[in-house]
Amino acid sequence: MIPLYMKIANYLENMILKGKYSPGDKIPSENELAEQFQTTRTTVRKALSELEKKGIITKVSGIGTFVTEINIVSRKKIGIIVQNTQIIYGIIKFCSKIGSKCFVVERISDLEAEKNAIKELLSMGVDGIIMEPTVMSMANDILKSLLKDNFPVVFVDRNVDIGFSIPVVVNDNYHGGKVLGEHMRKNHKTKKALYVISEDLAISSVNERYKGISDGLKFSPQVVKVQKIDGDYSMLIPLSKKVDTIFFCNDMMAVRGITTLLNAKIRIPDDVKVVGYDNDYVSKVLSPKLTTVEQDLSLIGETAASIMVRLIKKEEFEFENKIHSKLVVRDSCGCGKCDRGGVKR
Repeated sequence: MIPLYMKIANYLENMILKGKYSPGDKIPSENELAEQFQTTRTTVRKALSELEKKGIITKVSGIGTFVTEINIVSRKKIGIIVQNTQIIYGIIKFCSKIGSKCFVVERISDLEAEKNAIKELLSMGVDGIIMEPTVMSMANDILKSLLKDNFPVVFVDRNVDIGFSIPVVVNDNYHGGKVLGEHMRKNHKTKKALYVISEDLAISSVNERYKGISDGLKFSPQVVKVQKIDGDYSMLIPLSKKVDTIFFCNDMMAVRGITTLLNAKIRIPDDVKVVGYDNDYVSKVLSPKLTTVEQDLSLIGETAASIMVRLIKKEEFEFENKIHSKLVVRDSCGCGKCDRGGVKR
């Protein structure tokens, strides 16, 4: 008698061979298959494992299971204009599983550089571009021209309104900001705060974090903008004496801000509490270690690549995709060795 897991494996393989599921298609979830065959997820997982050994399907953690590409998408080229290396890693990880090639351009510093990056990728014959937009993207006529011609583009990490509907994959910035704000209100009685940014509130991630923090605190912190991420943070020295908490939009800003404050003999968290966002590697090596919010950046990249495949194949997809985040409690907020409401690392 054939074991049930083999019957499930054979059924799926036949469906693939008959064209019910094409290369690159997402097959039903373990729960759906378990319900269909009136069995357990363990049995289904064993069936999927058999197909994966044959190279018929490939699993992408947190996204789903896909029919292995053997033609259409495996010949496609994906361009990447992204600064965050973890997001890039996620994109490449997904593409390598389905056989697509990736081309990454250097970090973008201004509008002209962004235009040149797109031109460079187009000269390589890419079939789609995954990019991390900025405010300057709103003035990018080359990007707008591509979108007008329905060229596949996916935004990651943030969204900007440039007049077209573009699929975007982001961290759930509002949720991350809210849990951060709630932690500071409930555990540290924050009454007056700053929110330090280097980009405009027009950037979705910057604005949503601010809204989340405000709702978590039940008041809106004063917004302070530095000219650039590695700019001058000296204005925080007098301002830090008027507040009890400083929220930095990201960890790299928090590093520079903390350094400036410590050099001015301002003690953290005794004189002012400081928190960041991203759980970048620097958050763990700072002294004091930084309380922050962790994003699954690799999953953002993998999800963006899976949507790009759907775009190229002209299949249905979600325009807005949010990846969950979680609070990471360390010393800079004043918790010390206590773990209150977050993951202690």
